[in-house]
Amino acid sequence: MKTERVTRGGAARRGARVRDKKLAEPVTLFAAIEAEQHQALREIAFSERRSLADVVREALTGFIAQHPVRRRLATAKR
Repeated sequence: MKTERVTRGGAARRGARVRDKKLAEPVTLFAAIEAEQHQALREIAFSERRSLADVVREALTGFIAQHPVRRRLATAKR
C-alpha cells in the first residue's frame, strides 16, 4: 500500500495527528461484517484517535501478511 504524508495547516486538535495518510490509489471496499466486529473496530479507532478506515487497513495488512505469497498469487490468477 503506497501512501503519501500530507500536512494540514492550522493548529492540531487536542493532540490529534497533524499528518494524515493520503492513499495513492484508493479503492472503496464494501463488506458486510458482524455488528460485534464493527463495534470492536470503532472502539479501537476511537481509543487510538484514528479513522475506522485506517484501523481496517491495518487489520487487512496483518491478515494478508499471514498468508504465503505463493498462495496469494495462485488465488489471484483464478
